[in-house]
Amino acid sequence: MQDNAITLEPQREVPLYVAVSDYVRHFYRLAQKDQRSCLGFLMTLYRKRLTSSFYAIKSSLQRRLDYLLTQQGSVLSDDDLVDVDHEDDAVIAGLESFFEPVDPQEIQYLEELLRQFENTGEDSKLSRFIQILRQELTDRESAIVFTQYTDTMDYLRDTLKELYGSQVACYSGRGGELYQNGEWCLVPKEEIKRRFRQDEIKILLCTESASEGLNLQNCGVLINYDMPWNPMRVEQRIGRIDRIGQRYPTVRIHNFYYDGTVEAKVYRKLRDRINAFATVVGNLQPILAQVPTFIERAVMSADPEEEDVLMSQFDSVLDSPPPRLAIEEMVAMDLEADLAEIQKPMTSTPFTPETIEQLFTHSAILKASGVQFERRSERTWQLNYKGQNYMVTFYPDIFDEMPSLRLMNFGDPLFEELLLMADC
Repeated sequence: MQDNAITLEPQREVPLYVAVSDYVRHFYRLAQKDQRSCLGFLMTLYRKRLTSSFYAIKSSLQRRLDYLLTQQGSVLSDDDLVDVDHEDDAVIAGLESFFEPVDPQEIQYLEELLRQFENTGEDSKLSRFIQILRQELTDRESAIVFTQYTDTMDYLRDTLKELYGSQVACYSGRGGELYQNGEWCLVPKEEIKRRFRQDEIKILLCTESASEGLNLQNCGVLINYDMPWNPMRVEQRIGRIDRIGQRYPTVRIHNFYYDGTVEAKVYRKLRDRINAFATVVGNLQPILAQVPTFIERAVMSADPEEEDVLMSQFDSVLDSPPPRLAIEEMVAMDLEADLAEIQKPMTSTPFTPETIEQLFTHSAILKASGVQFERRSERTWQLNYKGQNYMVTFYPDIFDEMPSLRLMNFGDPLFEELLLMADC
């Protein structure tokens, strides 16, 4: 695993980064003062996008300005909705009817900010990314690149198509996309996975919100173009390729940060102090779960001394886990327990896939609880539950053919949650 600390260009990129940070911090604190939880949440989204790419934050700021000027459209992208799902009900309800009074000061602020994006010049992060990608593709067949945002994915693909043409593909909430005959064409995600496994695609750009079920053991290079505030999402990305059946003896992972930022400091501490992402992290979850809150508090603090205090608190949290030997012992115990569970003989069940499918898709109780199943093909369904859409099947053979689906059967948490509801 290699960390790539990107040094921002001092004359162009640093002033722009500081200006966006100041805007976000100013209106975040204003939101806290006036108890405007929706505005505060939007500012945290914008701060995350800033660390992804200048293109992503520019797109968000333009959407925000357009909304303030017209009171039409949405300030959120589909990627932002992933973060919305983890917010409390007050924020979600507020975003659904986000009609706060227009603040002339914010409009002026945004117009001035967006003008600064007109002369950003060469993108330091993009340049370093292309350099790393070229090096890795000299002796590995392919690479998978993760980003949190479709805006960033589109930004990367516009550059990569000029270098690699049809060997670049995308995998996102829009579906699968291939570059053919000079344009991007939508294709089934299964075709993307098939072509990638057969080495017809060298570079696969993915958004993590669409990557559930994406298991690509033939790929030996993973690039995290941005780092989520929640470290468990990084672990999930790594799990897409670092699994049984991996083609290469080692998986090469590259993490990209802007040097000197709070995010860079936090992730370095995670790597240096508890060796995060190099071992099983299940026992570290109580620590990792606190990371998003620490980052938010630190990036929104205007006072450098306050940031230092918060980082010291984070150090104390990292000092709290048991000694390394104890962690390794717990990991070994977890593995032994998992092996014992795997080796247990399978008990026969009276439920066939057909029976389970009938129970779930025709349940009046589930329907009354807001659970909706919409048939997509003979043995696949779209499940809508708590505002989330899942493509599911009840048949193991279909799941083997289409691993991007979710298999609804015993052992799946969502399946068991709905089963309890249907059995009430």
